[in-house]
Amino acid sequence: MLADRVGGLISIIFGGLSLYEALRLYPTSLSFYVGDHIMPGVIGIGLIVLGLLAVFVKGQSFKVEYPDRQMMLKIAGIFGVLLGYCVLLYYLGFAIATFLISIALFRIIGSYNYRKSVLFSAIQTVCVYAIFVYWLNMPFPGGIFNF
Repeated sequence: MLADRVGGLISIIFGGLSLYEALRLYPTSLSFYVGDHIMPGVIGIGLIVLGLLAVFVKGQSFKVEYPDRQMMLKIAGIFGVLLGYCVLLYYLGFAIATFLISIALFRIIGSYNYRKSVLFSAIQTVCVYAIFVYWLNMPFPGGIFNF
């Protein structure tokens, strides 16, 4: 398939650019395993390997099936909820906004009832808050309640 080969060549080009950046950053590193060159190097190697696979390995043909109306409404609902999260995050802060938005996402994506959605949302919010705020000391927006 021509599209796979073209995509593979583009991937190889971007992988080469990423490796070039890794080589350019290497002299400023502390060692081979520590420094700013690691991530561009790993990404460059991955892009080149996957690009070579796309160019030389024959892909399979498939028929595209577009989602039905119900699935499109779910997708639009997810985008709407995530947009609302951006707004709520500023006003309510991380903990409350994450709790409320997670309830909606568990309902939309997982089709859970309200009881399970509230329970899973509470567990998720507590775990994420504990990991990022207490363990990693990352500051998150407190909102109007400063929580």
